[in-house]
Amino acid sequence: MAQFETERLILRPMTTADHDVLADMIFDPQVVAYLRYRRVQSVDAFEQVFTDHFLADRTRVFGIERRRDHQLIGFYEFHDAEAGGELTYALRPDAWGQGYVAEAGNRLMGYGFETLNYQTIEAHYASVNPNSGRVMAKMGMQDAGELHTFTSDRGELIHVMRYVLTKQAWQRLSA
Repeated sequence: MAQFETERLILRPMTTADHDVLADMIFDPQVVAYLRYRRVQSVDAFEQVFTDHFLADRTRVFGIERRRDHQLIGFYEFHDAEAGGELTYALRPDAWGQGYVAEAGNRLMGYGFETLNYQTIEAHYASVNPNSGRVMAKMGMQDAGELHTFTSDRGELIHVMRYVLTKQAWQRLSA
């Protein structure tokens, strides 16, 4: 069970005590608008993903907890992908714009490369949310262009953008 600390954060496995805060996040359309969790529409579906993913995966899913008040403010997770790892992150809206995701990501990239043995880590964001792309750049990731497009639930065309960091580039940045 891995746990990490940064200046302002504790990055740790999720616990049953995180249930209600995480449910609030998953059911907040602002938080999950462009995440895989936007499809979690019922309490039963949330209970299943909470138990089978957030609690069960203690090596790839981390709660983002503020050190000063020990409040869960979000999550950061790795998913195994064909070329390496893919990351997903989300924060409660009251924690947006404070640099927490980049701070967590800068600490967890090393874990992804050294412990999970990824050769490449990538992340995706919706072009209508350019702040997420800026966060990825702050983690040392490089813009790799458009991955695909889709039509949102509101009928808008969404361009999914891709950022990538290779293990070699991360090692150069870390030196």
